[in-house]
Amino acid sequence: MTILWSSVYGVLVVEIGLLVALLVSLISTSWWCYLVAAINRLIEETSGKILQYSGVKTAIETLNATWVYDWRRKLFNAHMFFWTFVGFLGLLFLNCLRQLWMVEIIRTEHKYQAVDEMAKLVDNVNMFRAQRNVYISGLTLFLALVIKRVFSLVITLGRVRDERDKYKKFFTEQKDS
Repeated sequence: MTILWSSVYGVLVVEIGLLVALLVSLISTSWWCYLVAAINRLIEETSGKILQYSGVKTAIETLNATWVYDWRRKLFNAHMFFWTFVGFLGLLFLNCLRQLWMVEIIRTEHKYQAVDEMAKLVDNVNMFRAQRNVYISGLTLFLALVIKRVFSLVITLGRVRDERDKYKKFFTEQKDS
């Protein structure tokens, strides 16, 4: 496998591990909420350092263009990075489907033409490779979307539990007084 497919396979393994961690209830929802907040803070700090060290920050302050900071906050967050990642996976999946269709066309042409056995074996190898790439990229794309949904459910559950605890504390204080 090439570096691209080895890295996509690595992403697939990481996604499987993350999905198992999300589905097994060993890690609390408050910890997942803290993790999302920490990732957003890291992205915010990194984009701030990039602006500072590139000299753009002084230009923004000189021109009094504070709208750039609002634009940076909207653009550089975990949500946008995730959807960019899903977009790249989608493009990779579509490219794999295109490659699979091309190999299928070539294989069909070789079926009705007089070609040697070596060409047919090469066609079989190319078909196997194209199918493998479609399966890996498709499963990686699918798991990324599943992880997004499960992650949003876990975060929502954490917020609901926090609200429940606040209301429970409020009502016990009302009951005691």
